[in-house]
Amino acid sequence: MTDLEGTQASAVGDDARSGFSLLALCGVGTVTVLGLTWFLVSWLVLGSPLTDAIGETVGSLAVILLIVSIIGAARATDSTGRG
Repeated sequence: MTDLEGTQASAVGDDARSGFSLLALCGVGTVTVLGLTWFLVSWLVLGSPLTDAIGETVGSLAVILLIVSIIGAARATDSTGRG
C-alpha cells in the first residue's frame, strides 16, 4: 500500500476563501460595484457606444488594480523591513 492509497481528496477549495480578510472581500465587492456602475453610467446615461463603455471600464479597473498593487507592495515592504 502506497502513501497515496487511502488518503482523502484535498480540500483546497474549502481553504481558498479563508485566506482573504473581511477588508479584502469588501474591497473586491466595492471595486466590482464601482466598475459595473461606471459601465452603466457610461453606456446608458452618457450614451457612449458599447465598446467605448467597456473600454473605459476596463481602463478604470486597470488603474484601480495598479494602485492596489502599489499599496500592497509598499505595505509588504514596510512590514518586512521592520524586522
